[in-house]
Amino acid sequence: MTNLLVPQIWKALFADTANSGLNLQGRICRMMFTALVQGYLKPGMAVPSSRYLADQLGLGRNTVTIAYQQLVTEHILESRQRSGHFVHPSFQMDRSESKTVTTTSKPTSWNSRFQLRPSTQRHLTKPIDWMNYAYPFIYGQPDVESFPGSAWRECSIKALSAKDASIWARDMTQQGDDLYLINAIRQHILPTRGILAQENEILLTVGSQHALYMLARLLMHGEHVVGMENPGYPDARNIFMLHTPHIVPLDVDREGVTLTHALDCDYIYVTPGRQCPTGVTLSPSRRNKLLQLAEQQDSIIIEDEYDAQVLVQNTTIPALKSLDRHGRVVYIGSLSKPLAPGLRLGYIVAAPELIVELRHLRRLMLRHPNVFNQRVFALFIDQGYYHAMLRRQFQLHQHRGEQLMAALHQYCPTWRPYSLNGGAACWIDTQSDMDCTLLAKYAANVGVFMEAGQPFFFDEKEHQHFLRLGIGSIPAHQINAGVYYLSQAVVDYQKYNPASL
Repeated sequence: MTNLLVPQIWKALFADTANSGLNLQGRICRMMFTALVQGYLKPGMAVPSSRYLADQLGLGRNTVTIAYQQLVTEHILESRQRSGHFVHPSFQMDRSESKTVTTTSKPTSWNSRFQLRPSTQRHLTKPIDWMNYAYPFIYGQPDVESFPGSAWRECSIKALSAKDASIWARDMTQQGDDLYLINAIRQHILPTRGILAQENEILLTVGSQHALYMLARLLMHGEHVVGMENPGYPDARNIFMLHTPHIVPLDVDREGVTLTHALDCDYIYVTPGRQCPTGVTLSPSRRNKLLQLAEQQDSIIIEDEYDAQVLVQNTTIPALKSLDRHGRVVYIGSLSKPLAPGLRLGYIVAAPELIVELRHLRRLMLRHPNVFNQRVFALFIDQGYYHAMLRRQFQLHQHRGEQLMAALHQYCPTWRPYSLNGGAACWIDTQSDMDCTLLAKYAANVGVFMEAGQPFFFDEKEHQHFLRLGIGSIPAHQINAGVYYLSQAVVDYQKYNPASL
């Protein structure tokens, strides 16, 4: 039997293996096997010579020869002296058995096996190509202007020394935390928020979101009632909803979270340093009321200060944890967010007995955060680079915030922006009937990325007129033009959606 396949079929079959992750020899083997299974080749049929196939696929002849040798070893092909390579005669038996199994079995039904459907939850989406936007008003992405590359490189090189490598190269199954970093957090980070903590009260996490998931998994069950801010952090809501259906929205005003509906909550999640997404700082009187309420009804407060290290205003207001006298506040902080979010490193400050159980839970999930990054962060903080970076960010955010407010006043005078409060994003009430999810599409057409506010609210059909503009990644000199083009997107939106006027 001879092989009648035209060159285009070989090229097509080989192209189908491009994303297989195999090397060239492996791709040739996969191509041949596919040709056999799909009936292009039959037992006893000759396959192309190594020279011919190499020419057709644009490969070296040795590459094809090595692949053929592998197929011979696996009894898929056989080599006949002075005649070339042929499909092994016994392949028919294996193929028919495989075909029988295929025709009698049913496809796996994964949908019936899912116990959770996280994909159905509402969450923030950030385009992968956000850097290609001319005016990326995006929040939570790295700031190339403030990243201290030389300082981070210096600390990374120090961490590679034999002394330091002996620490981070180990699998730290039991402890999992670099005590050098724990003490750097105790001595240099927490005191700025008024918090005094011992080593056994701190646990490192892979970011603040990891901390939230561990707390929910360890502490919450289906009958618990969890109160959280509305608007609030969408993925905190999503995490809690995976553990209990009883999530109570707590409205936010100019003093922060309100407590009217917080009665009978087992857990209360708040972002008091800079409320997500409004940026409001929880007032001192509201803080005292929240602590008193938690004491009266035996509640636990989860305090998430995801980026409170960079505060412009109200820096004298300490964290809730610093006012906690009864161990009711679990404090979550992030080290990597102001530096480089992709590094994913945060921490929990809580009672020692809670930290012990969280440590064991973390071990089951991922053992421990990357210890090399822990040591680099410890050096980075101890050398004073971390706080120097925060001061630079303060100046950058202040300057960009002034540019943004001026541009909004000029081009969008009817909008009501909230104070940035030193943060990298501005929450805005457009005071209109606009659907900001739709507005974001018009904005993208003119090179502007903006975030619609709907995902932050419990009810996605309400509050569609809110949006968020991030200033963490957009250069100051582009902000004015970016807001101008955003205002032009509003004009386009109103032109084609007159009912929103």
